[in-house]
Amino acid sequence: MAKAIRIVVGNLPDDVTEEGIRTVLSEFAPVDKIRLTKESGAPSAIIELETSRPHAEALAKRLDGRIYHGRPLRAWVPLMDW
Repeated sequence: MAKAIRIVVGNLPDDVTEEGIRTVLSEFAPVDKIRLTKESGAPSAIIELETSRPHAEALAKRLDGRIYHGRPLRAWVPLMDW
């Protein structure tokens, strides 16, 4: 059963936009919600999509290391929902 799962994407450039992240992810999966946050310096994106945890983890692995505006992305599924 699919539920809303979050993927965190870090190491984003300072000028990142929600639309830019949505474009990068469009080839992998439809994204329900994106929230940009800048809590510890560099911006991060919290992505929410309706899927299973194993599918979200596989997607995060495919995104991890992908170059976006000259920077390797860091992507993971948090261990706990929040």
